[in-house]
Amino acid sequence: MRKQQIKQLTRAEKRKLIEDRLRITPELSDRAIAMMLGVSPTTVGSVRRELSDKTVQNGQSDTNDYNWTKHPYLLAHPEILENISERSLRALKAPGVLDLMAQRGSKSPRYCQRLLYQMRKANKTASVKITEDDVKVFVDDIWDRPTSNKGRIR
Repeated sequence: MRKQQIKQLTRAEKRKLIEDRLRITPELSDRAIAMMLGVSPTTVGSVRRELSDKTVQNGQSDTNDYNWTKHPYLLAHPEILENISERSLRALKAPGVLDLMAQRGSKSPRYCQRLLYQMRKANKTASVKITEDDVKVFVDDIWDRPTSNKGRIR
């Protein structure tokens, strides 16, 4: 069986990957991003400086109010961040996902995000039971009107 040759990324492709990752998680250190992408931390730092000079980092979620990188579960399991996809990283940053991961002992942020979605959806569609005691009937609401041959509604 022949081994397939792995295509080396060009300089431009590496920089594009770094830019995408910085747009998603600007709060991660250069070293952490470099480890995820297999590039040098100096390259990540230079791309970060270029982005900040261009002020391209718009549209990011406000990460100042919630520092997910300091979550105890993530500190106890740093291997979760290794080779994580962009979708999983976005899921990891979503409020409540890390707490649910810690509660279930899971290492899949997308699975836990899906569970959170299902739990919230179930809470929104909770059925409401109305009893006779909950309904007030007024005299003006009851009136006779002809219906079918069976008689009148009273």
